[in-house]
Amino acid sequence: MTTAETFLWYSVTPSISLGLAHLWKQNALRYLASVRLAAETERWPGFYASAGVQGIGTGNPGFSATAEKNFQLGALQVNAFIGLGYRTNESHTHPVGGFKLEFADRITIGLQWEGHNTHPFITKGFGHYIAGVYLIEGKSPGLMFGARF
Repeated sequence: MTTAETFLWYSVTPSISLGLAHLWKQNALRYLASVRLAAETERWPGFYASAGVQGIGTGNPGFSATAEKNFQLGALQVNAFIGLGYRTNESHTHPVGGFKLEFADRITIGLQWEGHNTHPFITKGFGHYIAGVYLIEGKSPGLMFGARF
């Protein structure tokens, strides 16, 4: 079980991102990649494939394929995704999905479902930085901090 994880992402191109994550409890590295297979258009979602790989005993290595769409509803920006995820320590795929609502003051609320559990979250953006809280399985609090440059 992952209890604390630190991520670092680098956008190689607008379609390819590579990342590295440190799993604190296991003291292990997770290698990450995300590829945009098709760009979002006004009528169609963008399509993505991603992978997170590390030793099988140190977490949930896996792969996913998702469709993601963004909508503007007045001052409210909506992001939604749906897809399939596969964990190598299980023998089947799971549906995955979620959404995020971002208000004009950079407060977001959302929900992420990774096939087993639902994780609601709320964040606030400050310039290049973001801070937030999420509820693991809807009950255990976790903290998020980030920066984008």
